[in-house]
Amino acid sequence: MKRFINLNEITDKEPLEVNTTITPSVIELPEAEIKGSSTFLINDKIQKAAVGYKVSGRISGTVKLLCSRCLKEIEEKIEREFSYRLLPISRIGKGKISARELDVKFSDSQVVDLAEVVKEQILLSIPVKPLCSELCSLPLEEEKAEIVDKRWEK
Repeated sequence: MKRFINLNEITDKEPLEVNTTITPSVIELPEAEIKGSSTFLINDKIQKAAVGYKVSGRISGTVKLLCSRCLKEIEEKIEREFSYRLLPISRIGKGKISARELDVKFSDSQVVDLAEVVKEQILLSIPVKPLCSELCSLPLEEEKAEIVDKRWEK
C-alpha cells in the first residue's frame, strides 16, 4: 500500500502511475455522515507540467450511509474518475481564485497524500440526502396520537 507520493520523484519525461489500496482507517471520513467504508482502490497518474503537476485517476469502493428518511443503513458504491492541476500557492492571483481555477489545488507541499485524495473524492460523490429507495417514506406510527383539544376531533 503506497500512501504518499514524493513529487520530486516525477520527471519531465515520464509520469508516475500508482495503483494501490487505501484502508478505511487512514481515510478519516466524517462519522456523522458515513458509517463505514470498504478499502478503496486508487489508480493515480501524476505528470509534471510547465508549472505544477497534472493529476488524474480513478477511485472505487463502497461507503455505508444512513437513509435520510427511514434511517436504514445503505451501501453506496463509489466509482469516480477525477483530474485536477496541482499548483504552488504563489500562483493564486492577488489572493483570489477565478472560475477557471476550480479544478486546481494549491499547495507548496512536495508530498501528495493519496488518503486525502480518496477522502475528497468520496465526499464529492456521496448524496446530500441519501435514500434507500425513491419510494422510501417515513415509518408510520401504529398508534394514533391522543387528541388533547376536542375541537380537532371529527
